Amino acid sequence: MSTPDLTARDPNLHVLNTHGLTTHDLNGRAPGKGTPAAPGAPAPRRRGRPAGGGRPRAVSRAYRAELHKLRRPGTAIAMGALAALSTLSTVLSFALADDGPPTFDDPTSLLPPLPALATPAGLVLGFRAGSTFTGMLLLVLCAAMVATEYGQGTIRVIFMREPRRVSWLAGRMAAVTGLLAVALVGAFLLSAATAILMAQIRGVDTGQWWTAAAMRQVGKDYLNVLVATTFFAIAGTALGLLIRSTTTAVLVGVVWTFPLEHIIQNAWLDATSWLPGLVFTDIATGGNAVSGYRGPLLLGIGYAVAFAVAGATSLARRDVTA
Repeated sequence: MSTPDLTARDPNLHVLNTHGLTTHDLNGRAPGKGTPAAPGAPAPRRRGRPAGGGRPRAVSRAYRAELHKLRRPGTAIAMGALAALSTLSTVLSFALADDGPPTFDDPTSLLPPLPALATPAGLVLGFRAGSTFTGMLLLVLCAAMVATEYGQGTIRVIFMREPRRVSWLAGRMAAVTGLLAVALVGAFLLSAATAILMAQIRGVDTGQWWTAAAMRQVGKDYLNVLVATTFFAIAGTALGLLIRSTTTAVLVGVVWTFPLEHIIQNAWLDATSWLPGLVFTDIATGGNAVSGYRGPLLLGIGYAVAFAVAGATSLARRDVTA
């Protein structure tokens, strides 16, 4: 059974792209690609790829467009929330630290005693601890942002102007990652300033915070947090692309990352080494005592690639119906 030609009823489904050379419908198909020919008509000529300089230029255009879209008050609020979480975790790390001798085998644990806060890692302990919550925040925000594009119908307009869907997605993720890198720098600076203040209040010696070893620890922890939060953002974007409903995507993200994984962890001790949210958290905190760092990192990369492929496939293959 042949597919009805919707463009015969709605000529607005075919729009001219920005260079005026090739038309595309809302699902990114050029004439002759998925549109049946009229009975007795000659086969349509195969047209080349959409004009505009190829995929690299399409990614670049999408990157610039997404950066422009991110200049909105909601983005500033999200960055402020990320910084606030890092600052709050720093305050709690010092406020809840025990005055007694170290009781953890690892002096860089999330809530170490006061003597451990005097180590070279003490400056970034709060920032690293807060990465768990910032990662979850990024997952929920990215899922909501993508799903909202479908819910409000703006994704239709985007694909009219840029039919290369995967290129648009690559540009979008590049813009989000760049903004995230800048936001994490600001969050770390606020966290470090808070740590200095809290160290004075709690009487923690900060002499080792400014050594070469401490600076290497700062760089290492920042990269770990950036990688982990990027993986959370990829997972959230894939969730939004697969579900396409803002409410459902946010609900699934919150339920999975907050209670469900931790409930499973309480019943299954090895869950930390396998569940994606817990694996991403291990990357942010520098690994765990069982799997170390390399194991979570490799598994986290695998999860991120799987999420990216699933999201890109859904974006490229499914029709836009919103």
